[in-house]
Amino acid sequence: MKQHRLTSDQWSQFWSRDTITTFVRPFNGNYDGEFAEFWNAQFAHLSDGARIVDLATGNGAIALLAQQYAVEHARTFEVIGIDYAEIDPATMLATHAGLRPLLAEIEFRGGVRIEVSGLDDSSVDLLTSQYGFEYANTDDAVAEAWRVLKHGGRMALILHHGESIVVEHAREGLDQVRFCLQKEEIDKRIAALVKIMGDAVTPDQRRALKNNPKAESLRKKINASLTRIKQRSREYSDAEGFMGVIVPNLLKVFSDYKDASVTQKLEHVRDVRAAFDAYRERMADLAGAALSPAQLDALVERFEDAGFVVAERGTLVYKGSLMGWTLELVKPAA
Repeated sequence: MKQHRLTSDQWSQFWSRDTITTFVRPFNGNYDGEFAEFWNAQFAHLSDGARIVDLATGNGAIALLAQQYAVEHARTFEVIGIDYAEIDPATMLATHAGLRPLLAEIEFRGGVRIEVSGLDDSSVDLLTSQYGFEYANTDDAVAEAWRVLKHGGRMALILHHGESIVVEHAREGLDQVRFCLQKEEIDKRIAALVKIMGDAVTPDQRRALKNNPKAESLRKKINASLTRIKQRSREYSDAEGFMGVIVPNLLKVFSDYKDASVTQKLEHVRDVRAAFDAYRERMADLAGAALSPAQLDALVERFEDAGFVVAERGTLVYKGSLMGWTLELVKPAA
């Protein structure tokens, strides 16, 4: 894919949190429903002792589903999860006590690209990837998949769909960031007010600011911006998205940080702005990785040119919402 991609460090920061899946919502734990059904159908093809490698594994959502399937069906799988980021699911998911036995049986390898996996030739029975393969260099990733799969081995993918609700939310998120930062410049206005307020912490000092025309002017502008942001948020399908999470965090400078120093308040504003920027880059990366029908056709053609046989292709719908493309491939027996 010819566009800017997040770096390993950026992905490492993204996965340094205690969530199993890519989404904070709607999954409280791991993927369920139609997602789990799709992956369990892939694991059902495998014999005892099969080797599964999950590409772009993140905090191991699909690897965990594989290990859970093995436990529930009295099978033994060798499960490996690789990721471009420096991942550590055992540490990140330490609070999920029920996952510890599963995590202990999975080998995770960080700092590993899909295109250069380091796996042995013809050593894998099933390659999996959910919302990961499409971020790689397609030609190199297809060639690597062919190299590491055994003859008769399978590959299963869930890929971002250009019309999915996931991508719709990503595009809305980008629009929200543009509105907050470029149109309203909410972070700059708040930082400017913090500087004018200085170290005013007592009631008398704060009351005195009402007689400061610059402070009052900025306060009115900020309140007007917040009103417009709230009105704008109602136009989006995900009312609890970016605006509903990040903007209140920015406003903590006037509540949680009200007794802090100017330096500490400005540091908080900078930290939130950094979160703005990281979110924007992640959503742009996601939207850019999504595949149109024509792009999926081109990807399938590359797989077929490499020798793969398409076993199944379709879409995944979760609780009535389109979530992505599905693609199942086989490396023919020798």
